[in-house]
Amino acid sequence: MKTITLLTSGTRGDVIPYIALGEGLQDAGYKVNIAAPIGFANLIHEHKIQFSPFEGNPSDLLVEQGNSTPLTLGKNFIHSIQSTKNFLTQARPLYRKMLQTALEACQGSDLIIHGLPTLWGSHIAEGLKIPAVRAMLQPLAPTNEFASALLPFRFSIKGINWLSHVITTQMIYLSWRSEINYARRTLFQLGSASLLDSSLRHISEQPLTLNGFSEQILPRPQDWNDKQIITGYWRKEIISTQDNRLAEIQKFIESAKNLVAIGFGSPSTKDISQTINILEKALTLTNAQAIFTIPSKWHNEIKSKDIFAIDYVPHDWLYKHVKVAIHHGGAGTTSASLHAGIPTITLPLAIDQFFWGERIYKIGVGPKAIPQRKLTAEKLAHAIQIALSDEVMKARAKSVGEKLSLENGIQVAVSQMRKII
Repeated sequence: MKTITLLTSGTRGDVIPYIALGEGLQDAGYKVNIAAPIGFANLIHEHKIQFSPFEGNPSDLLVEQGNSTPLTLGKNFIHSIQSTKNFLTQARPLYRKMLQTALEACQGSDLIIHGLPTLWGSHIAEGLKIPAVRAMLQPLAPTNEFASALLPFRFSIKGINWLSHVITTQMIYLSWRSEINYARRTLFQLGSASLLDSSLRHISEQPLTLNGFSEQILPRPQDWNDKQIITGYWRKEIISTQDNRLAEIQKFIESAKNLVAIGFGSPSTKDISQTINILEKALTLTNAQAIFTIPSKWHNEIKSKDIFAIDYVPHDWLYKHVKVAIHHGGAGTTSASLHAGIPTITLPLAIDQFFWGERIYKIGVGPKAIPQRKLTAEKLAHAIQIALSDEVMKARAKSVGEKLSLENGIQVAVSQMRKII
C-alpha cells in the first residue's frame, strides 16, 4: 500500500480541506499520513487518519501580533510594513526546526502533497527522492487574467497581472530561501535551491498542481498549462454540532428575524473592540441578529442582545440556519458559504481574502467586499441590507450552491493521484 503524506500548516481553514482530501485518498486505498503542526492534534485526531506532528507554525505569529497588521495594508501603511518585517524576523528562527521535524514526519512516504503554507515541502520530497504535488486552496500559477490572489488589494491590468504573480511568488519564495538552503545542505545533502520558485520555471520543471476550488467560482484561466488541475473543493460536510450550548443556539435562531453569521477565521480580526462596536451598530441599523464566532476572551466585550457569541460552530451547520454569511473571505469559509447557497459579505484582512471577496462580488452572490481597514457600521449595514433584500443575488447564491453540490473535488484529486502512484 502506497503512503501519501499531506503536509500542511497555517490555520484551521488550511488544514480542514487536507483532512477531507486525506479521507478521500484513504477510502481510495492509500495509506494516508497528515503531517502538521502539533497544535492541530485534536482536530486531526477526530478523524481516523495517521497524524505525524512537527514543530513550528509561522501562522501562529499572526495571531500574536495584536493590533498590528502584517502581510496586508492596514490603516497605517508604515505600520503595516513594519509589522510584516517583524513577522518575518520572528518567523525565520522557526524554519530550521520546522523543516527538520517535518522531514521526520514525512519519513516512509511515497508521495508528498503540500500547499501554500508548506511550499517548502517540495524540498523535503527531493531529499527523500519521492514525487511532490502541490495542492492549493487559491490560484498561485501566473496568469494574465487576474492579479495575484495573494495581494492585499485588487486590480486587473493585462501584462501587469502576470508580473504581479511573478513578484508575489518570488517574494514568498526568497523570504525563506536561505533557511531552505540550510536544510538542503544539512538535512538532505543537496545543493542550493533554484533562484526561481518551481511554478515560474520551464513547464518541464513545474509541479503538478491540484487547485482545490471550483470553476463555478473561478473559470480556468486560458493561459494556464496542463500542470494546473482545477478539481473542485475538498470538503466533508458537517451538518450537526455537539456544542453544549446547542439548546441556547436553537432558541436564538428561532427568535431571530433576520439572522446572519459573522466570523473572522483563526487569526480573528484586528482592533476587536472597535469591530464589535461596528457590528452592534450595523445590526441595529438593519434590524438583524447574528451568531458571532469569536474567541471566548472577547465575549464580555459584546453588549448587544442581537448577538449570540460562541467560540466555534461548524460552518456547514451554521450557514444552513442563517440568511447571510459575513466573514473574512478565507478560502475554506468562502467555500462553506458558497455551498450553503446564501449571500456572502466579505470583510478581508490579508492574503487571499481580498481575491475571494472579489470573486464573490463578480459572480453575483454577495455585495462588494469591505476591507477591514475601511469598515464602518454604515458600510456594513448597507451591505447587510443588500444581502437580505436583493432577490436576484439570493437566487444566484442558491443556484451556485446547488451546482457546487454536484461536484466532487476529492474524487477528481484522487484520479490524478492514481496517475502518479
